[in-house]
Amino acid sequence: MSAEATAANTSDVLSFLREVRAERRAEKRKSAMFALYVLALVGAVWGVPLLRGALRIGSEIGLGVHSQVLVDALPLWSPALLALATLLIARTGAWRGPVVLDGASVAWILPQPLSRGPFLVPRFVASAGVSALLGTLLGIAGGYLIAADSSISVLLVAGAGAWAGLGTALAGTALSAFWVRFADFPTLRRMALLWSAVAAMGALPFAALLGSLPPWVSTVSTWLTPWGWASQPLTAAATGGAPLWPVAMGLWTVTVAAVILIAVRLVPGIPQETLRLRATLAESLNASIFAMDLRRARSSMRASRRDGLHSSRWPAPPRSRWLVVPWRDLVALLRAPGRLVWGSVWCAVSIAVSALAPTRSGYGPLILAFVGVCLLYLAASQLVEPARLDGDDMRRSGFLPYSSGSLALRHGIVPLCLLFALWVLGGAAAIALGMAAPGLLVLLTALPGVVGTALVSAYRGQPSFDLLVGAETAMGNTGPMQAAFWYLRGPLTLALFIVPPVAVANALGSVGPYSTAWVLGVDALLLFWAWWTARKLYRS
Repeated sequence: MSAEATAANTSDVLSFLREVRAERRAEKRKSAMFALYVLALVGAVWGVPLLRGALRIGSEIGLGVHSQVLVDALPLWSPALLALATLLIARTGAWRGPVVLDGASVAWILPQPLSRGPFLVPRFVASAGVSALLGTLLGIAGGYLIAADSSISVLLVAGAGAWAGLGTALAGTALSAFWVRFADFPTLRRMALLWSAVAAMGALPFAALLGSLPPWVSTVSTWLTPWGWASQPLTAAATGGAPLWPVAMGLWTVTVAAVILIAVRLVPGIPQETLRLRATLAESLNASIFAMDLRRARSSMRASRRDGLHSSRWPAPPRSRWLVVPWRDLVALLRAPGRLVWGSVWCAVSIAVSALAPTRSGYGPLILAFVGVCLLYLAASQLVEPARLDGDDMRRSGFLPYSSGSLALRHGIVPLCLLFALWVLGGAAAIALGMAAPGLLVLLTALPGVVGTALVSAYRGQPSFDLLVGAETAMGNTGPMQAAFWYLRGPLTLALFIVPPVAVANALGSVGPYSTAWVLGVDALLLFWAWWTARKLYRS
């Protein structure tokens, strides 16, 4: 078929679709307006008070984002934060992407000899518009947090934050189109290079906090990468620095416009099979989210990703039957190195926060102890991913000669060993830096309980229908609160029993025998909870 005939057919099909889908488009516009209304209402009722609460907590623990130290380091940490946000947005192309078609379009329109651009580009523009709105709102919130309770102009900093958030969201959306168009791009080596570059950028502000850096480092950080250009208006509004911020602003505008234009040219070339897969995954993901089945939503996202690292140099299978499950878990984590990286990152941040707790006053030690415990739970939850896979598909472990409860506890061996090694190394670093805290020793004793709590979450299964329906009360339906507590019962229980001994040890300056006995008893109870949860899941 000639290009003229294809263009004519495309125009006819578009005219027909505009006519038959007019009512549906009107309903979608009403839904979009209602969503904007709800977003504005929730932001006004909850957003502003939450921001003020965050500022109040930051002032209480002495780590407020408006503190002069963090404001001075803005040229170092803001480019790293923007780069991280861009990479996370682009990574959505691994499972969703900026272009998602409905099932009817995939089944009936894509196979026809029509031009894809008129069908795909408007959806990309709509996706970019939603990302731009969210990025702008988050940028305004970030600017408000930086400027509040200080002499800095809130309007200027919030406006600069909105500009940085807008450009970051658009750039991330454009890169996600690149990700979808070239499915072979996100190889393990390339992803390792991207994450390493972001990690190197993020290491600069930490180095500045630990010791003074030459002034030229900040200058290089704001000019070396496009995210440095995006952060210069924010730096100028907050600190009065970056005198050439209009030039950087122009460079950032040109860069974002260029990647958007390139993405528009790439979108029509997205393979048909990729669009069909994204459409199927989007429908499955939406159904899982509306049913509050986060486990199925996670499985849907996992199904679209490339397989992990393949190698012939895995650890040799063990000869002892007692080491079979730890060997499987170790190989699974090595094939998904991102889990190991994030587990190490959360563990390191938990150590840093817990080490800082005794140096705060007021409610600061208690708040930091709670944050440290929650971060340690996040680290453990990354490392128990093999147990979560067994919980999602019980056929994987059907051939193993272990009961469900025993298997769950065996899944905790590798995470416990890894966390113990990471915690010992981090504790030694804290002692070397003169930041030793008694709470670190308490958390080291609590590692079995932390892993047990992560196993509880791994084997929690799917929420029941009664849990989601809830009951009608004078304060509204209890379903959302019940579902939230059901999903968060693991970390909340861990914090309830572990935070008090950590706070007491930091207050007394030592770890007493009663605290140690309490933590060991809690460890035993949480491991029993994991054993019981796994048995309950397999029996159901």
